Amino acid sequence: MLRTSQLSADEVRQRQEFLRRQRDKLLAMKKDAREKQLRSAEREHASQRPVSARAARSALQAPPAAAAHTPDDCKKMAMRKAIAEKLRQEVIDKQK
Repeated sequence: MLRTSQLSADEVRQRQEFLRRQRDKLLAMKKDAREKQLRSAEREHASQRPVSARAARSALQAPPAAAAHTPDDCKKMAMRKAIAEKLRQEVIDKQK
């Protein structure tokens, strides 16, 4: 490997310019990739958005699907609450 002292000022300048060009190419490639990713995400989400105000209002007024509880969900929630209550009692009893 050559040392900087062995290189002429012109060679150092050429190397700096080369490295700047390479950096600029990499930055441009990254920018293009980000823009492409943003455009694809916008296309995906654009189809999910309501087209009209009427559709938006109806979407907001409709109850969310997650709010509908199935019997399994109710059982799971009851079990979680029972376990939490039991843990609370054990921890509080230990502290007393």
